[in-house]
Amino acid sequence: MENKGRAARRRRPVYMEEESTMISKTFRIARMIVLASFALSSTAWGATCSNASLSGTYGFLHDGTDSNGSPATAAVTQITFDSTTGTFTGETTASHDGVIATESLTGKYTVASNCTGTGTPMGGSPFSIVVTSRGFLAVHPFSEGFAVKQGSPTCTNAAVMGRFELESTGVFLAGAPATGWVAFIGELKLTVNPSGEGEISGHVAGSEGDTTLTFAPVTGSYKVDTDCRGTATITPKGQSPLNFSFVVVDYGKEMLAIDTDADTVVSGTLVRDDRDDSGDRELPPSGS
Repeated sequence: MENKGRAARRRRPVYMEEESTMISKTFRIARMIVLASFALSSTAWGATCSNASLSGTYGFLHDGTDSNGSPATAAVTQITFDSTTGTFTGETTASHDGVIATESLTGKYTVASNCTGTGTPMGGSPFSIVVTSRGFLAVHPFSEGFAVKQGSPTCTNAAVMGRFELESTGVFLAGAPATGWVAFIGELKLTVNPSGEGEISGHVAGSEGDTTLTFAPVTGSYKVDTDCRGTATITPKGQSPLNFSFVVVDYGKEMLAIDTDADTVVSGTLVRDDRDDSGDRELPPSGS
């Protein structure tokens, strides 16, 4: 009953629902093109696979929509596959219509020789898989996503220091600082202070509906746990803080994240920038 009440309070005018649906469909098409190219460049192209092809720990970023095509769920999962038993376990941090929750999962999976497969969560319906060179792609009714293998990074605040490029998209619901479709890009520098605490600086730009947010300086903090899960807070100058939960993947070169603020359905990635880090590079004017 509480969820129905939240949905009723968030009912928007028809023209806003149509605009949101059109934007959502556009991004879903674009994302499927990216995922298709990901698959074609993977081990799934001309390879022979088995359960052993999907083994170990992965970060899994997945989004879902409602029946109208509007974003309804954003989630990041750390999932571990055991090829000897054909089972998986994991933990998911998700936003379901703006309500943040952490959930555990278990299930079984199979991978065929053509690198396609099926995963069946305990108590849930099956999802389809394509194994790739970096992880896997997955699709489920009203939901799809991609996963990247964790590798064997050392997961500490110091181990992920460096420059990262941020990209995130989604929606802010009623109750958030703004309402409607949002997107953010940025360049962030992660450092560690003498006390060992993670600190963030850099610049972020974005869009909230039809409002453009020009590049502004940001400050923030982050914490990486030894299990390669972490949290971060990024505060653009003059804006409300953005809080994230993330999973470190690809030997520390990437992080898969979701916004964990209430009334948000936003996911994104942070990708390490391996260019020369000998000094601060000039960014677009920030107004500071």
